[in-house]
Amino acid sequence: SGYRQRRREALERFARSVAEEVVASGRAKALEPMSASDRKIVHDAVGEIDGVRTSSEGEEPSRRVVIAPAS
Repeated sequence: SGYRQRRREALERFARSVAEEVVASGRAKALEPMSASDRKIVHDAVGEIDGVRTSSEGEEPSRRVVIAPAS
């Protein structure tokens, strides 16, 4: 009951905080491997933030999101 919504909100908060770290440090950060649906949430949340970009790296099931400064 409400698990998916809570999970989405937690991932969005986490992604935004990591994006802020990347903007402040100027250094890319790779997140832990996650499911495709979780990666999409992260990509969407970070896509709304100026100064950073995301990419996915690796092979399933170890595919991860990398948040990097926008070039």
